Amino acid sequence: MKIKLFTLVLIFLTTLMHAQSKEIYLNDDLQKISKAEFNNTHDQDKFFDLRFELDALVVIVKVQKIRKGKISNELFNTIKSELKTLSGDTISNDNIIVINYFHGVDKCNSSANKSYVRASYKRFLKKIRTMKNVNQFFMYKSLEGTEEYGEQLNWIEDKFRTIESTFLPLEYPCGSYVLMDKNGNFYVNKGEYDIEKIIDLLDNNKTTFTK
Repeated sequence: MKIKLFTLVLIFLTTLMHAQSKEIYLNDDLQKISKAEFNNTHDQDKFFDLRFELDALVVIVKVQKIRKGKISNELFNTIKSELKTLSGDTISNDNIIVINYFHGVDKCNSSANKSYVRASYKRFLKKIRTMKNVNQFFMYKSLEGTEEYGEQLNWIEDKFRTIESTFLPLEYPCGSYVLMDKNGNFYVNKGEYDIEKIIDLLDNNKTTFTK
């Protein structure tokens, strides 16, 4: 899956020029769908809505919270190379990659209990450091707000925007995470999540990456 960010902009411009309606609806791949198709999905455990209000247009996106798939070997090698460059870490060919992604300050994370969040991340970091064949990275799009998660976290910038453009083309509330196995199979959680669940997914990685 490789989502190009300019697709959304193109839809905006095209709609502003030609559409009669002031609202458009997009699916998780940022493709335009009808209102009926949009309303056809009601499972709140699997989907949530994002709303963007522009001057003459309202764009509503039906986000699929969990996505699984496989990226090309070329893209996977690019991601590993960029992560090595940004972090200085060595990534074994057999390792699973974990990326906790911070999009920026929003209503969701700014209202969270700071003490609880820091304690959760501290427990997570302690557990994941004991796991073999795992490389874990804390990555940000916007640095402001990352200090709320604790001083023990080593944040790196998504400088090349490859993670954003490939997996996380929008800013999802409270952050997201991306898991990738040695073959380039991925598991993506968009939006608010329980960080302890990542440990369970890694412990059961065969089913985690199965479609």
